[in-house]
Amino acid sequence: MENFLIPRRFVRIKALQNLYAYTIAKQVHEKEAIEQIKKDFVWDCFLDEPSRKEQLTKAATRAVGLFQAAIATALPTHTFVYKENKEIAESVYKQLSYYVEALKKDQTFLQHGFNQSKEYIYLILLYTLLLLVEWYKLAKVVHPSSEEADHSLKKQLAQNSLLEELYHNSKWIKIIYKNGISWAQDQDQVQNWYRQFIQSEEAPKTYLLHPNNSIKILEYVVQHIIFREGPINDFLAMKDLYWDEHKGIVKKILIHIFKMLSTKDFAAFTLFWDNLEEKWATESEFYSRILTIVIENHIRYEEMIGAQTQKWDKDRILLTDKLILKLALAELIECKEIPFKVSINEYIEIAKWYGSAKSGAFINGVLEGILKKNHN
Repeated sequence: MENFLIPRRFVRIKALQNLYAYTIAKQVHEKEAIEQIKKDFVWDCFLDEPSRKEQLTKAATRAVGLFQAAIATALPTHTFVYKENKEIAESVYKQLSYYVEALKKDQTFLQHGFNQSKEYIYLILLYTLLLLVEWYKLAKVVHPSSEEADHSLKKQLAQNSLLEELYHNSKWIKIIYKNGISWAQDQDQVQNWYRQFIQSEEAPKTYLLHPNNSIKILEYVVQHIIFREGPINDFLAMKDLYWDEHKGIVKKILIHIFKMLSTKDFAAFTLFWDNLEEKWATESEFYSRILTIVIENHIRYEEMIGAQTQKWDKDRILLTDKLILKLALAELIECKEIPFKVSINEYIEIAKWYGSAKSGAFINGVLEGILKKNHN
């Protein structure tokens, strides 16, 4: 199966998005832990002596400082030692334990983030194919008269050999049922869409005259009816939280399936799903690899980025830009099998999409500076 079905850029973007969510959650955990430490040293006017108020304030400040210093290390709970004040030590260690455990849970979700995208894409892919089959069945039931023009869309669907093969392919039907995909509870919706978008519509003549018109008609229905802005697209968006991002990949896979069905090699069609699974596994491995590298080296990367951006106002550096830099460094330093220029160009382009107007140039400049220093 061609690599273009699941672009590597899509994998990098998913890594960025999920790393961003993880980083925000990490900041929340830090804030919650600090707030709890402060509560541990709140002066109680009913229980504490007036002279203790200042002591508690200083203790809270000291405890917060110790906590922040500890989480700046690779192993906070392992490296933290404080013997001067037992109360401070217990408060800090308790919140360090909470913080570390919360991050472990978040890292588990982070590593599974790419598989969530896979599940959404599979879901919509199967729903779309089954919707085409449902419309094929409707077109066959209300079969056009022989006098009806060949360019009527319902006649084209009723006579579409690819949909006929899908409808009668028992192995594919098993895949559908295995994934719990069905339009049974939405038959009214399916029929309404059929009447609205198929029944009275004409297929474009350019598609009808094409040598592969069976494929082209299905491409037309997918692109200009199902995936265009409207009720069907909105329905799919309710099924997939990231539909706008996933739509392009689903479309590519569908076109690949249509072309494969046109060859009538149904053994290859069945094998396709296994191959697609293998491709997802390969990309999932890359996704996990770069995120693991970033998490394990985040302190080192922070130092490298900080050294290269000393003249910049730290508060003006976008979080997305910093995360893009970390992902780029992970790939450039540790993934030697990927061409150097490919990695740099990919992250510059991603920065243009997800950062500010100046992010692309910023990423390029910082990476050049860091890599030049490390090379020397």
